[in-house]
Amino acid sequence: MRQRRTGRLRSFAVTAAGSGIVIVPAHWVWPDAVSLSPGYPVSATVLVAGALFGLGARLNGACALGTLSNLTGGNLSYAASVLGMVAGAVLIAMAGHGGGAASDLRPSPLEVPTTEAIAAVLMFLAIVVIALSRRMPRWLRTLRDPSAMRIGPYRAMLLLGVCGGLLYAMAGQWTYLSVLSQRAAGLVGAVPSEDGLVAILAAAAVAAGGAIAAWRSGHFQLRWDGHHATLRCLGGGLVMGASAAAIPGGNGTMLIFGLPSLAPHALTGYAAMMVVLCLSFVATGRDR
Repeated sequence: MRQRRTGRLRSFAVTAAGSGIVIVPAHWVWPDAVSLSPGYPVSATVLVAGALFGLGARLNGACALGTLSNLTGGNLSYAASVLGMVAGAVLIAMAGHGGGAASDLRPSPLEVPTTEAIAAVLMFLAIVVIALSRRMPRWLRTLRDPSAMRIGPYRAMLLLGVCGGLLYAMAGQWTYLSVLSQRAAGLVGAVPSEDGLVAILAAAAVAAGGAIAAWRSGHFQLRWDGHHATLRCLGGGLVMGASAAAIPGGNGTMLIFGLPSLAPHALTGYAAMMVVLCLSFVATGRDR
């Protein structure tokens, strides 16, 4: 991965940090209304599942969030990715390997405002300020131009972190991959999450928002990339769904809820996923 292409990695850091500077202090003020992600111990399962999620995303051609973006933009091949995710989650639930045992859950190290927790929030704030400081004057200039409707990746990822983090903290596992995994677990008799209707409505709202955004921006176009691409999406979705159920959590959950909460399984799983993705891009000579 070349230096000039590290902007995407920096935008991921902005997303996690943007979530952290909002949900952690909010939890300290309203602990009954805003929650942080508990963590599972680091294990070989988490490492392997994180690495496999990266391979699944590579095979699919997009992560869970990218799959939603492609599907709501009209690419019907990615419907196979969603079917694969459900199948992967069902297989893991049938095997009895979904997530970890409830007895293994540990509260976030940021639960109370200790010196270390405050230092972590200040670190999140520093990441956001450093990453965005050079771009702020340009953003302020665009506010004077009503025609400047589109926002850049840093602003988009910051909004994703703040809004997505608050949704996780207040509504539970709301991403479509989380909702699908929970419903899939219910199909085979496993105990689903209690997040319920609010999470389902949030996932549906995100999907609808993606479709509306694609249509309004002129990027919506119904298309199908053929049998080969559809089978690739099905396989990639299968691996991602199984991996997300085993960690537990897909890349979105880990990025905007697990990482800002310093959950051990999210830190480990996300790191394994990113290492595998970076190595795959280097091995194929692609610049991403």
